[in-house]
Formats: sequence, C-alpha cells, structure tokens
Amino acid sequence: MADTVQSQTRFIAFRAASAFRFGIPNASKRADQAGKAGAIYLTNVQQFAVQALQSNPKVQLATETVRLPCLSIADWAKTDFTAKTLLVLLPTQALGDCTQATMALQALLEQRRPRTITVACAGAAYDIIASNPRLDVRSLWFEHGEVARFDYVLDLGHMSATWDIDTSPVDFETSMLEAFGIGPSDAYSAQPRALPHGRKPKIGILPLASSPLRTLPVATVSAIVSALAPHGDLTVCLNSNQNQGRLMASALSGIRSQDLRMLDNFATIADLVAAVRGFDYAVFADSGPAHIAKLFGTPGVAIYTSAPSEVLQGRFRNLTAYDTPFSGPHCQAPCGLAKVRQATDGRIGCMGSLQVPLADLPSVPRSADPKAVQRLIEHPVPCVAALDSASPAVAAFIEADFRRALAGNGHD
Repeated sequence: MADTVQSQTRFIAFRAASAFRFGIPNASKRADQAGKAGAIYLTNVQQFAVQALQSNPKVQLATETVRLPCLSIADWAKTDFTAKTLLVLLPTQALGDCTQATMALQALLEQRRPRTITVACAGAAYDIIASNPRLDVRSLWFEHGEVARFDYVLDLGHMSATWDIDTSPVDFETSMLEAFGIGPSDAYSAQPRALPHGRKPKIGILPLASSPLRTLPVATVSAIVSALAPHGDLTVCLNSNQNQGRLMASALSGIRSQDLRMLDNFATIADLVAAVRGFDYAVFADSGPAHIAKLFGTPGVAIYTSAPSEVLQGRFRNLTAYDTPFSGPHCQAPCGLAKVRQATDGRIGCMGSLQVPLADLPSVPRSADPKAVQRLIEHPVPCVAALDSASPAVAAFIEADFRRALAGNGHD
C-alpha cells in the first residue's frame, strides 16, 4: 500500500457568512472563483489570504494552518495513475516554476494517463497553467470537503527542488519528470521556431525580473534597443506595478520614438503570455517570461547574472544564454541567489554589494522597500554592474544571435 504523508505545503482554512466571489487583479476573468456560505475552503496564496480574507468582515479564518494527507513522493513513480483523479498542490505561484510545472503535468497526462488533474492554487500564474485545457486549475482556493473525492493528492512541495530555490535555482520541469519517472512531453519543442518571411519581425525586450539582482541595467536595455531597432518592430515591455518598472520607464523615456513601442504594463498575465507567444524574437532578463517562451519556442536571448543558465534553461534551446562574467572578493557569478537578501542590521543587497558571506544574509527582505529598490537600480550589485559596463558587448552578442537566427531560417 502506498505511503501517506502530510503535505509540505501549508494552507489557511476559511469560511464565509454569506456567498462570496473573488478574482485576481492581474489574471483573466475566468480565474474568478465563487464560494458559498458555511463551507470550509483552503488557500495557500499568501497575498490573497492577507489582503482579501483578513480585510473582509464576512470571512472568518477557521484555523492558522492545515496540512493535507498526500501520496509520498517515493511512490509517485511506481503508482498506477491510469484513470485516477489527481489533486496537485502548488507550493509556489512563481511564473517560471508554474510554467515548468505545466509542461511536466502535460507529460504526466500523456504517459501515466490519469483521468483528471486538478491544480491548486495557481494564484497569478492561473493563466499560464490554464493555457493547457486538460488541466483543471483553481486560482485561489478549493473546498476542504472535496479533497476526499480525489484518488491521490500530490504535493509538489515535497520535491527537494522547492526547498532552497532562493539560493539554489532548479530546473523545475526536470525535477518533476524525475520524480514521476517519465520523459518530457513532445507538446513543447526544445528548439526555437522559425522567424517569419515576408514581413519585419516583431521583437520584444523584457528587461524586468522580480528582483533587481536579475533585472537588466538601463544602459544595457538602451544598447539592445539601438542594436535591434534596424531589424524589426520593437516593443519594450515594462511593469508599472513594480517600483523598478516605474524607475526603468522613467530612465528609458529618452529613447521613445515612432519606431519603438514602450508597453508600460500588461493588464493580465494572459496578455503577457500572448505577447511572448506573438514575438518573433525576444530578449529576456532571467525571469518568468523567459520560461514562458519555452511554451511556444519563442527564439531570442536570455541574459543571466546571479543564476546559472544551464540549470534554468534545462533542455530548452529556444533562447541563447548570455552569462554575465563576474568574479569578486565576496562572490562569483552565477552565485545562485534568486532574490536580494537582508542582513541582520537591515541592509538589503547581496554578498558582493554588502561585502559579507551568504551566512550573514539570513533572509529575503520582510517587506517592500522602495528606497532599496531605487538604490539597487541606480547602483546595481556587482554582477549587474559588470553587465552594465559590458553593454556594448552584450548588444553585439544579441545582434549577432539575431542575424544567425535569420540566416538559419534562409533569410538573406
């Protein structure tokens, strides 16, 4: 008999005094969920739990945390899932991780043939996972009482890949495939798709990441724009909901022209997904959109600073990797950090910028700090500063890659 263990992923239980409905501001309307009075629901979407639930007088938090009984990860590869119903628990709503989980779950559907897979809770990544029509996706919560109706509950939080992701980036798709004992799905080609004939290519530049450690410097973005502008219709995609997105927009205001579109925001993640799919060629920071490009074989370049490209790109070759060379007295790129860290004295940065070992940076910042973000954009951490200094070389690398992509598709 298969072993049952408690979920690593923790949920908050809540109930409401009357019927209710919630949506996600940056997700499509189909992510909206409705609930009924009295039923107990579970969520692990922290922003929703804090901002929506605790501020709603009709909602009562039932318990602090709930863990669910799950199939042991040791049994994932040997359990017969044929015609079974699976509830898959997401420990993260990060866009890149959820993109890779979507691809791995497609492989699970093809090779192990469960009847249904329900994914909970996707949060802002709803539109990414729901892009696969064979996955039933819960955006914010699921009813506690329905758990017993699934044949198996699987918690992706049991994978070791999820434990130290802030300091040791992982290839989430490969980790899932190994845990299930299956190969990748043929639905997602590892190779780039061809550039178009007969029209100017649509080129996207997506310079932002969730952390200043991985966001491209302004000088680098400007150099890339100058290099690619003669070759296609350019769009620089920013995020006005991010402080660093607003800072980037202000800094790039001088390069706006008729030949360059500056997109200040995507209304939803579905719009971001559609944009990545629609670009014929794109340049990415190490970020969620770079992973989304895997879904469509979007060709281009991904620029890496703190994270190792060979791990994050995995089996995919649609994007050419540019690894920023940097070595200093306190760190060497790629150091593995996914986010800036906070020292015990409150300073925010990385090993190189704060000149301390990782052991002296015990946590990520506990709250938003706009001043710290502005400081890190204006005075980047050492590996990003090295990228800034190398901007002409980076732009030349990308232009050469674009020309190779054209030549490889039979363009003159």
